[in-house]
Amino acid sequence: MAAEVDGSSGRLDLDACGAALERAIEAAGALGLDVRAASGVRSGVAERSGFPTDLYVLALAGGTGVGKSSLLNALAGEPISAAGVMRPTTSEPTAWVPATRLTDAAPLLEWLGGAAVRAHHSDALGDLVVMDLPDLDSIARAHRARVDAVLPRIDAVLWVADPEKYQDAVLHDGYLRTWVRRLERQAVVLNKVDRLSSLDATRLRQDLAARLAQEGLPPLPILLTSATDGRTAELAEWLAAGKESKRVVHARLAAASRSAVEDLTGQAGLQPGAWRPLVTDEESRAATEAMGSRILAVVDLPGLARQAVEATRLAARPRGGGPLGIVRTILERGSGVSERRADPQGYLRRWRDRGSLLGASEPLRDLVGGAMAAVPPAVRPTLAPLADTGALTTSLGEAVDRAVVSDAAIFAAPTSRLWPVLGLAQLAATASLILGVIWLVALAVGVGQAETPLVELPLLGQVPLPVALVAGGILGWFVLGRLLLAHAGWLGRRWAARLQERIRAEVQDSVRTAALGPLERLDARRGDLAKAAADAHSACRAEA
Repeated sequence: MAAEVDGSSGRLDLDACGAALERAIEAAGALGLDVRAASGVRSGVAERSGFPTDLYVLALAGGTGVGKSSLLNALAGEPISAAGVMRPTTSEPTAWVPATRLTDAAPLLEWLGGAAVRAHHSDALGDLVVMDLPDLDSIARAHRARVDAVLPRIDAVLWVADPEKYQDAVLHDGYLRTWVRRLERQAVVLNKVDRLSSLDATRLRQDLAARLAQEGLPPLPILLTSATDGRTAELAEWLAAGKESKRVVHARLAAASRSAVEDLTGQAGLQPGAWRPLVTDEESRAATEAMGSRILAVVDLPGLARQAVEATRLAARPRGGGPLGIVRTILERGSGVSERRADPQGYLRRWRDRGSLLGASEPLRDLVGGAMAAVPPAVRPTLAPLADTGALTTSLGEAVDRAVVSDAAIFAAPTSRLWPVLGLAQLAATASLILGVIWLVALAVGVGQAETPLVELPLLGQVPLPVALVAGGILGWFVLGRLLLAHAGWLGRRWAARLQERIRAEVQDSVRTAALGPLERLDARRGDLAKAAADAHSACRAEA
């Protein structure tokens, strides 16, 4: 359907028109709307484009006895379609085809369901095929079914009525309300006006125009004719104005596409180009923060910080705690203490042991509840599952799992170059303590007979060297241990702050994606549909 049509009445871009219909069908399908009718229009447009577009089909549609067949015969100047007093008069379509286009028209008429073919040689009508359809109000169901099957494929229509049936409910409610917006070229013919005075005929035309306006239908040309006395000038003039067959066909395809898009837009409760999101950015942000806060309360970031600090201290002991630090680390890891108190990654993974996420889904349920009130019933079945508590809780839980199972590298405890230096100092302090203890024990059991050396210490004066070694070792071990503990705690708290910020951001991001993502995608589809409708409104309409 690659075509652009230029002319005195405007320009149609059928490529853009078809693209708008395609996007509207895709968006409407994502919203759970019924797209079967629109898909049928898309198929029909593609099929009609495969037939000659310089040959167009005009249908005569009307109720029983309004004179469709007689009108066709009057136009032709010879009997073309059987007219009679038996009802229904027209049982099968009759096609009035240009004599020079019989071969070209055959596949098109077959696509329309077939018709009895009559040739015409009228140069005034150009490449026009006139099809006289069965009666709209026929008592034979097959006749109306035939009309209903043909109308979606017709390029233009003349709705034929008479002074008695121009207000007929079958015509107005059964056909005009449905088809007026789907056809670009159409008119209402008031036949048999020979039975009226000129003034009454004018009043009848005005009355019918007012009725169409009351029904909210766009204005249509209303043509006064009489097959009896050959009064067909208005009709002939209208037909002559539509001699550009290709333009009529393309306008028909564009109108059908535009109408299909408008139907989908109406189902979604939207207007072309007029779209307000179901959830504002502020509401979305507030809901994300509220859900994130409730989830993080279960995850327990303060507990994570304590674990991170303990993990850093655990990493520092074998490096900076000397021999005693190594022994303590081995004992803690062997007893499982470190897994309970110094494993931030494991602590996060066990978040389900600390609470439930049932309350965390409440802000999203409130959002969806507000959105449900803003959409028409056709969209609600697609929106309602987003507020299901069980599904929401599961989705949020999976989001938290993804957030806490982060890159393992971020859970590697920090280290410092100071720790090995402190470790060497601890080793010296431990050696001093051990040497002093051995010396004192030796003196106690009488092994050493030499005089014990003395050392001068500030404030204390002279102190036996073994005592000084023991006291110095203990003091050094304590001070160095406190220094290592303080430094590791400082590093651990900095690491814990980074971990908390990382987990907080990942939880918020995962929650937004898992919980609000489906709602935002549905909302985006509403925007896509409104945009497609706006594009169809401009691309599928010839501007005057």
